[in-house]
Amino acid sequence: SVSLTAAVRGTHCGGGRVFHYFQCSALLNTESKKKNHDYFSLCASIMSFKAMQIAALGRPLHPGMLYDCRDDSFIPGVTLWDPEDIEKNLSVHEQNQTKSEITPSDSLSKKSSLLDISASLKASFLGGLVEVGGSAKYLKDILTLESQCRVTMHFSQKTVFKQLNMRNIGKITCADVIKHGTATHVVTGVLYGADAFMVFDQTASRNEDKQEIQGSLEVMVKKIPLIPISGSGKLQMTDEEQKKVEKFQCTFYGDVKLEENPTTYMEAVKVYKYLPRLLGERGEKAVPMTVWLYPLKYLDKRAAKLVREISENLIIEMETVMEDLQRATITVNELLQISETIQATDIQAKLKTFHHMLRQYKITILKNISTLLPIIRKGAKDKKVLEKILKYHHESPFTQAKVNKWLDEKRTELEVIRTYIDAFENQKNAEIVSFKQHSGFIFSPHYESVFTFVFTSLKYEEPYILDLTKCLSEKFIRKKNTGDSFRKAVEDDKTTPWFLKSDISQTMRDTFDLFSIFSDINKQEKKNKFVVSYISDPTHPGAAIYLHQRGNLSSPAKDFVVHGLHQKGKWRRRL
Repeated sequence: SVSLTAAVRGTHCGGGRVFHYFQCSALLNTESKKKNHDYFSLCASIMSFKAMQIAALGRPLHPGMLYDCRDDSFIPGVTLWDPEDIEKNLSVHEQNQTKSEITPSDSLSKKSSLLDISASLKASFLGGLVEVGGSAKYLKDILTLESQCRVTMHFSQKTVFKQLNMRNIGKITCADVIKHGTATHVVTGVLYGADAFMVFDQTASRNEDKQEIQGSLEVMVKKIPLIPISGSGKLQMTDEEQKKVEKFQCTFYGDVKLEENPTTYMEAVKVYKYLPRLLGERGEKAVPMTVWLYPLKYLDKRAAKLVREISENLIIEMETVMEDLQRATITVNELLQISETIQATDIQAKLKTFHHMLRQYKITILKNISTLLPIIRKGAKDKKVLEKILKYHHESPFTQAKVNKWLDEKRTELEVIRTYIDAFENQKNAEIVSFKQHSGFIFSPHYESVFTFVFTSLKYEEPYILDLTKCLSEKFIRKKNTGDSFRKAVEDDKTTPWFLKSDISQTMRDTFDLFSIFSDINKQEKKNKFVVSYISDPTHPGAAIYLHQRGNLSSPAKDFVVHGLHQKGKWRRRL
């Protein structure tokens, strides 16, 4: 006998790449020539008609099912032929391929590569047209904080390839489906197997080196295939290695069913060891991984077809925009966490407003994309309508440069405040409280006097937030020269933020010194309370000292403090 393998490579077409890998095996001997002739012919036939290859993404796509490449949807429960005919005309060929890969990247581009997702299918996923399942849910697991370190292990096993022998399958039994135009393709080949992703995360604290943690994650995840397990089921690891992995968190996404998903490194190692056995001895638990689609127009001229495809460059631009917006979300999440820790409620409120607007903007863009993709693919509209949406984005205040500029300013403002908060916490003389908590201390019967170091300049107008509001306004979007209006609004805002003004910085330093010394020498006074809080006070930019005696604000508090220090011989500077 002679073994024959045919491999075909092509260009991008429709919902996926042209059938770039198609394997045929035929045992050509005297007794089997006739038996394998149809299989070889079908291979040649499908190649010549440019069958499309797409990733299944956890969807139950099996031979004979109908698929619509215009919105990347399938029609469950409907096949083009009788199930019995489909079963009789299936060719089955073993694959038996296993591979694993480790990646520190969390980009959609890398995830798509691991799952072998074509550009067009990626566009449908971005637009929310495709509901993924199984291991493909990994696509939705995205970083939420800048301090988050991540490494992903991908395990892939292919077991069997099944394809339809369409030359002998007989007449179509569901011709009405073609007439109604609800599908463009029929599934003719399916590669079965399973994917599994184990995502390892560790969040670096403020005092930890993120790069060091990232490096440790990568080293330990690479060791997973090499770690031996004793007969009692115990991992053979050193004490140092066990200490390194204590804070690792594991999330599992797979096409195989586990009794319990791993959440720790130790559990993940054990799962990895028996992953290959989870598909069954004969691969009977395998699921569709890659699907080949045959155009219905070659079976019936009345069939609906894919008229126009979105260019790959346009899809890459869409992906870049969405990833820019996602990075902004990660940054604002990090800043929200900082503002909450130091109880800077004014900044926190602005960040929450921005977060809400960013989410609203993303939903609006994705809704437009999901509406336009099928229309463009049907040929009802030109791709220029999608280009207009992207052009509008690049002229809007949500563009990467403008978003980053505002977030960088918020980060600087928070870091300035946090520097003072850290200094107070190290001295342990004053308690950090929110504006609401501050009121509780003022009117508490336990204290005669409440001294407060106040950050006074956190509440101010944000022209950029007003720009975002206008951008999200339907009426404003409809106006002409929208981009020019956005650019003018941003250019007009050239005021220096309070936290970058040298005179205010000096005032804050002097006020801090005064408050620190006074609180230190009076910390034993039980009837006195020293706190740090946030109260808007434009008359004292930067920082001020407030004194509340028996619930009443005394003014000027600074003079009171300086006088007290002079009496005790603790203050010689002139403020």
